[in-house]
Amino acid sequence: MNKEKLETIFSNDLGTSYFPLLAEEYLDAGDYDRALKVLDIGLLLNPDNNDGKYIKAKIAMIHADSKVAVSLLKEILDSDDLYINAMKMLALHYQSTGSHTASLLKILNQILDLSPGDEFALGLMKSLKKPKKRVSKASKKVAAKKPAEKKLETKSKKTRKKLSIPGKSTKVKSDINPKMATLTFVDILIKQKQYTQATNLLKVVNNNKSISKDSIAQRQKKIKMGLSKES
Repeated sequence: MNKEKLETIFSNDLGTSYFPLLAEEYLDAGDYDRALKVLDIGLLLNPDNNDGKYIKAKIAMIHADSKVAVSLLKEILDSDDLYINAMKMLALHYQSTGSHTASLLKILNQILDLSPGDEFALGLMKSLKKPKKRVSKASKKVAAKKPAEKKLETKSKKTRKKLSIPGKSTKVKSDINPKMATLTFVDILIKQKQYTQATNLLKVVNNNKSISKDSIAQRQKKIKMGLSKES
């Protein structure tokens, strides 16, 4: 169903259950204000519509209002513990902030219970289980005996970092799982001014033939403008 048809249905019946689809059309087009107006009206008349709450949570994440987004996602899961998309967005938020590790693990296990072999959940689970580098006792003793060398080494590392300028061929690895490669998360990265990650993620999104070239071009323009402001 196209946007024009959805707009007609919504204008004739503000209480229609199709309102989340119309809001998502506006969201994909980057028209967040219009999407929110539709959602506010739709949720006023359909307060238990979890699809509407989910799209509103997406917009809240894009606007860096994680408090509202998390609250909406928890509301969804309280009423429907099978809503995997809400679980994934909440898990992605916990992973990106590095907080609530226990809650993140619980959500990932719930996803795997519902969908064994889910690549998104397995990918995040794997990143949590990466072993931390251990420093041997012998190394600690050597470091303690030679404080001057340690300071010199630290300074040289800082100097190298300052002199290291990434060229065009430098590859930047994104921490975002490819399974969550959507325009919504591209918008979140742009809002957070993480333009390199947004560019990499947009390349993955671009492989999805169902997404219009205009939507891709809009994000590319925003990234280009953001980078020009930083330079």
